[in-house]
Amino acid sequence: MAGQDLVRWDVAAVESKGPFRLTIQHPAGTIVEYFHSASAALAREQAIERLLTADRAAAPMTLATA
Repeated sequence: MAGQDLVRWDVAAVESKGPFRLTIQHPAGTIVEYFHSASAALAREQAIERLLTADRAAAPMTLATA
């Protein structure tokens, strides 16, 4: 979760020994990338997750008034 926006990710082997497909779905769209190893795909997922959560942290907060 990044705030109220749900981010889903999946790493799947295209064939039994790769390549591996990383799919990240977020409110603005879907990112699909391919890697030679599952560990490379997971490392990329972590990097993208850091970018998405950092973006949320940098966004200005607004307080609701009654």
